[in-house]
Amino acid sequence: MRRKMAMTLCLLMPLLTAMALIAPVKAPDGYPFGWVEPAYVGEDLYYDEYIVGYLQGTNWNLSLSYTNYYGYPVNISTVRVYFDWGKNYTYRFATPVQLMPGETKVFSAYNVTPSIAEASELWTHWYDIWLDNVNSTQAPYEELYPIYINYGYSFAVLSADHLACLNLWAKYGMFFWYYDGPYVTQPQMYPFVPFYTNISQVQVLITQAFFEFIQGFQIFQAGVFGTAKTHLQAGENLINEALSVWSDRGTAMEDAAMNLQTAQANYYNALGDSSRMNAYGWFLFGLGWVFIGIGIIIYGFRKPKAA
Repeated sequence: MRRKMAMTLCLLMPLLTAMALIAPVKAPDGYPFGWVEPAYVGEDLYYDEYIVGYLQGTNWNLSLSYTNYYGYPVNISTVRVYFDWGKNYTYRFATPVQLMPGETKVFSAYNVTPSIAEASELWTHWYDIWLDNVNSTQAPYEELYPIYINYGYSFAVLSADHLACLNLWAKYGMFFWYYDGPYVTQPQMYPFVPFYTNISQVQVLITQAFFEFIQGFQIFQAGVFGTAKTHLQAGENLINEALSVWSDRGTAMEDAAMNLQTAQANYYNALGDSSRMNAYGWFLFGLGWVFIGIGIIIYGFRKPKAA
């Protein structure tokens, strides 16, 4: 009986070993990866989340790092990225890349970002990243198991209008206080101006610009990106006009103030010079009378006395 059990265990050991070798590999927190040169990275008020966005029709580009934690070589044949719009993008190497135990290598994959008709821009998309492992670096070879890398859910496919709105928000959003607290039924946006100008036309232009920005951002949050872009670009044009007027009139006012100060300085310098000349004149005038007095005294001493 013991002999049969021992033989059974001996037969099961290779099977258990084989099952361990074909198990999918998954790091506890996933392997590091990053999107290369996206069109936009940051907060999107429409999605109300932090996104990585690519413009439709341009290439998305992914870079990842994988470390072989096994005690045997791993042969990577393919990088695969699956997106929730139902497409599995595959980047296959001409020759599988071998990683020895403890070795780390960087892999990349890229493809064309689909149109918003195929992958809607009305929501963000999730994705999974995998590597395919094969049994050899020499053909013919067989796939052993997929290696899980990581996943995400903040990938956005952007139209040109959507991207233009995001770029304008990135440029001017710092001038707005965005409040989405418990006491409001919808997010509120309040402008603030971190500077002061006493030029009335500049104040009017900036106020008009903020009206356009607020209207544009509210329309943007509704997902009407073309109309939102029109208002946001109008706001930017008004800001540029305000800065131009401020530069011209502000410089003219500074020049006028400088000329006034220079004229006042010249006046007081001339007044000082005049006072000094008057002082010198009175001094010489007084000195002349002193000499006259001395001359009269000397003449009086030297004048012959009458017999």
